[in-house]
Amino acid sequence: MKYINKENLGKAKQILGKASDLFGNRFFLLSVIVVMIMLTLKQCGEADHAKAEALREHNNYLASLDSVRTIKNELGHIIQEKATYELKASELSKEQKDLIAQLDLKSNGRGNTPNSVINVVTEIRDSVNVASTIVKDPNGDESINFVHNPQMTGNNKLKITGKTPYVINLQANPADPTKYVASVVPGLTSLLMEQNIDITTGIYRDPKTKRMMTRVSTTYPGLTFNDINSFDITDSPDTRKALKAARKEFGLGIQVGYGLSGSSTGITPGFYIGAGIHYSPKFLQFGK
Repeated sequence: MKYINKENLGKAKQILGKASDLFGNRFFLLSVIVVMIMLTLKQCGEADHAKAEALREHNNYLASLDSVRTIKNELGHIIQEKATYELKASELSKEQKDLIAQLDLKSNGRGNTPNSVINVVTEIRDSVNVASTIVKDPNGDESINFVHNPQMTGNNKLKITGKTPYVINLQANPADPTKYVASVVPGLTSLLMEQNIDITTGIYRDPKTKRMMTRVSTTYPGLTFNDINSFDITDSPDTRKALKAARKEFGLGIQVGYGLSGSSTGITPGFYIGAGIHYSPKFLQFGK
């Protein structure tokens, strides 16, 4: 049986004690550094969120002052634009809630709350001259008929047909029985209209001003947009889902930190810098 020298045992205990103290101190330091990094990241996230809120409020203020502008107005093609509101469900006005109610959707930010709502008020001004003809049906009844069916581009269509029946009354002139007075008695005019209006709408963020804009376009002749009421609900379920889905869990980048590394002399703490892959679960990411 071998006996352990007390002196060697004492040295071993000293070494283990120093190693334990060293590891404990370094682990505590590392824990503090990790906590500080997490707090810094959280503050950065809150600062980014505050900046985004400020930009959103500024966008809404400018949108309240905006009016419909014409971007392009060439023959048969008009493009007009107006700023879009970025609103939370709690910020919706009664008029905006009424627009959502017309869609039979919810406006409380839950359930089937829409992401975007666009209400366009249009006006058509046109003046045409249409040739008419007198038609007699098999019963001998006569009417004035006309058809307006111009050729249009795209999916636009306009066809108006009209029919005004009439009868001619002949009455003898009381002053001269050999003469007659004719009068035309029109009946009710019937109109039939078939119309397709091709309108394209879109919401985009201007790359320079970062403002949300709604743009509408049509090739229907004589059609203009008197008003464009549009808003994007930033806290709707689909919007939150899209923002969450946009988060990346894996990424490539430069890494700087403080940690423990192993070597032939043992475990030593220190700062490091390098490149690599990092993983951040979505539930640990800050912001929306």
